[in-house]
This record gives sequence, structure tokens and C-alpha cells, in this order.
Amino acid sequence: MNEQYELFDDPFKMLVILTKLIAEHKNVVVDFENIPSYENDKFLIKNELFIYKKDQTEISWYQYLGRDIHCNKNLTRNEYNKMFVDCMASLFEFN
Repeated sequence: MNEQYELFDDPFKMLVILTKLIAEHKNVVVDFENIPSYENDKFLIKNELFIYKKDQTEISWYQYLGRDIHCNKNLTRNEYNKMFVDCMASLFEFN
């Protein structure tokens, strides 16, 4: 059985920022019920699922971003921040 861990505040905000950057990158309007799909070598995001490929961290939600949001790992705030900074940098190829 896969355990799921609740996401609170900061990690959720980082996911919202990443979603907004992707929408801007794709030149589409942000719609949290229909997340714009995006994939590169660092991460995948699509409706109801985010996967950080480096360590297979999965964040899922129900219907729209922010509703019943869970992660398959119990990460520290620092670990979440590093993950999202890596993902955001990959959008702009700051490697």
C-alpha cells in the first residue's frame, strides 16, 4: 500500500507557482481545473498529477489543484523547495 502524506501551505504554493510558470511558458490561461500538461527531463505535470523524475516524488490532487492534495513521500519543507527550484530552473534551462 502506498502511503499518502498531506501537503500544507508552502509546497502547495510552490506547485501553484510552477503551474503558473508553465501556463506562461505555453502562453495559456491558468486554469486549476485543467492544468496545462508539460514534461521535460526533470518533471511531468498533467491533470491531477505531478511527478518529480529525479526521485519519483508524486503529488496528486482531486479535480482541481489544491483539493485533497497528497504526496507519496513525507518530505521536509527544504526538500520540497529544492525540488520545485530544480523544476522551475528546468523550464528556463538554468542547469
